Amino acid sequence: MTELKVSEIFRSLQGEGPSAGTPCLFVRLALCNLHCGWCDTKYTWDFRSFRYEDEVSSESIERVAELIRSAPEQRVVVTGGEPLLQQAALIETLALVPESVFVEVETNGTRMPEGALLARVDQWNVSPKLSNSGDPERLRLKPDVLKVLCTSERAFLKLVVETERDFLEADELIDRLGWPKSRVLLMPEARSRAELERRSPRVASACAGRGVRFSTRLQLTLFDGRRGV
Repeated sequence: MTELKVSEIFRSLQGEGPSAGTPCLFVRLALCNLHCGWCDTKYTWDFRSFRYEDEVSSESIERVAELIRSAPEQRVVVTGGEPLLQQAALIETLALVPESVFVEVETNGTRMPEGALLARVDQWNVSPKLSNSGDPERLRLKPDVLKVLCTSERAFLKLVVETERDFLEADELIDRLGWPKSRVLLMPEARSRAELERRSPRVASACAGRGVRFSTRLQLTLFDGRRGV
């Protein structure tokens, strides 16, 4: 029986990206191949600080698919961690879900999506990490993967920024990838409501000056980072 390693499953509003504010079912998968210093879901991968046994459950793909099928929103956001670390099981899960269910996948853009997943996912929320994450570039940036996702025309680039250096680094990456600005979002680095409020005006101004979109983080505005809401 094929299983997924799951961190949590809950209903809420999408907090970030182009569909922010949209009701959905979140399926948060465990494990990640990056270790960003400002990560707000370290419980999915940092098992020196969190107990694996408390944070991760093994769920059959049939059970996860049934939860997706029965969710009234008919929209699922598969997030993590890094969902594509469990790509084979995710493909099997989504094969059990009707095409009428809208599927978003949030990824750091370091794992190449297989054709079956690329075709099934309605919206890719791609968030490659800048140097502010603390991860080395050789691990966090995979241009070949990012270009495949960009070419799908269903992928949005979402970059976490705070400082002027971050803005310049984001500009360079957008230009290097040739990513259409209509599908680019800049989002403040923040782990609390107060940080988001303080940093949003500067990021919003940078977005306006560059002709790209601004992404807030509704989960901080509404819930101040509480889990599962």
